[in-house]
Amino acid sequence: MPSPDVWLDTVTPKISITINSMLPILHKKGYSTLVTAKKQTQTTDMLDILKVPYKTVGEYGTTLKEKLATEQKRTLEFLELFDTVGYPKVLWTHGDISAIRTAFGLKIPIVYANDTVFAYAVAKLACPLVDYLVTPKCFGNSWSKFGISKARIVHYDGLEELAYVGTEFEKPKSLKDITNQKKPRILFRDAEYQAVYCKNVKVDSEKLLQELTKLGTIIYLPRYEKEKTKLEKIPNVWIPPEPVLTAQLIPYIDLMIGSGGTACRETALCGIPTINFHFWDAQSKYLYKKGFPIQIIRNTKRIITTAKNLLQKSNKINTQELLNKLESPIPTWAKHIEQCLQKQK
Repeated sequence: MPSPDVWLDTVTPKISITINSMLPILHKKGYSTLVTAKKQTQTTDMLDILKVPYKTVGEYGTTLKEKLATEQKRTLEFLELFDTVGYPKVLWTHGDISAIRTAFGLKIPIVYANDTVFAYAVAKLACPLVDYLVTPKCFGNSWSKFGISKARIVHYDGLEELAYVGTEFEKPKSLKDITNQKKPRILFRDAEYQAVYCKNVKVDSEKLLQELTKLGTIIYLPRYEKEKTKLEKIPNVWIPPEPVLTAQLIPYIDLMIGSGGTACRETALCGIPTINFHFWDAQSKYLYKKGFPIQIIRNTKRIITTAKNLLQKSNKINTQELLNKLESPIPTWAKHIEQCLQKQK
């Protein structure tokens, strides 16, 4: 079996969706691919929904000791996999340390996509090892502090979510149930509180959720399995019975309230009024300055007041003209993957 040209590794739901958008581009160029995914419900769920073939490698840890141990183990699992499927020629990843360390140790060139500059631990370990860091322009050269030269930092004028925003995804049968839910409909996404970088969330999300249920139906996208049991008992909270993409929910929702990550950017890019209660980072500010409907509020009472005002009138906007002015990262990723491959000829 010939070695795969491009190895793509995912450890988050967003990157799983992103890889789905990248594969046709790489295959059109004639490159063979290998997709690996860390065993995590939403990461692999997204690949399953999109029917992307992949190999499960590694899992997550909870404590610092477990995280370290699972990362070390994952490196060995990669080696076992490559002995079977062949050693890839270039790695594209979004920041899993074990994939980057493995590629570096094997002298496999690395194209590194990252838009989470606040994840210091990952950036410190990853940036010095990669050949190219491809990142949104709004971050400037802030990555240089992590030990990567400016010459290896590549910018594009957009956000990673533009790799797939606007794509038509097949809707699961369970979404027909959403039409039976009381309007207005508010999409809610809590903070990723098990991540090492998640701290100082000022909003009490449980209290906020209870207040929001008085305004309409909360469509809740849980991050972790244990959330479902607790939330299913709360009136006016609807949890999709099967994994769904935020993009599949866009036509049904009137407001987004979330911790400030991917889902908030997805809804704002699609013209849904979005309240971010955690991260007001470079990307959120970038979207706000570009005219997309996103704002930061870190006070529960103000979030409720603002939500009421936004829901009293239709505030969805057509963002197509704004989107036309931004860049998808896919051409830039593909270009640098190709450069890495050509250097090996």
